[in-house]
Amino acid sequence: MIFAEIENNRVCFVGETEILPVFSGGITAVEVPEGVTVAEGDVYESGQFRSITTAELYELHLPIFNEIRNRLFAETEWIRQRHEDRLALGIDDTANWTAWLNYWQALRDMPDAAGFDPAEPEWPTQPE
Repeated sequence: MIFAEIENNRVCFVGETEILPVFSGGITAVEVPEGVTVAEGDVYESGQFRSITTAELYELHLPIFNEIRNRLFAETEWIRQRHEDRLALGIDDTANWTAWLNYWQALRDMPDAAGFDPAEPEWPTQPE
């Protein structure tokens, strides 16, 4: 018998066993009907299996993308302070500063780019 482990209406594992396993903590096991193809990531709702939609994949990966992007902003915040310090010292770092401004803008613009996929984003390269 083929079964699917379901957590939060998503298939998290598909396997073969002689008995239907029992889980706790929000994971359930559902027998996969003969002739039905099920894969990890599929959705189980109203007693039926279906493939996850592109929109659902987008919504699933967007929070992860945002978390990584926010971390990249936070990790480079010190550059702003360094720029202010350099200006106070009379050091001209316009070229470097412009490169960082372009990088941060590229991070902001990513979700609006044509073909943006939060599951496989094309991260801009950080300036040196």
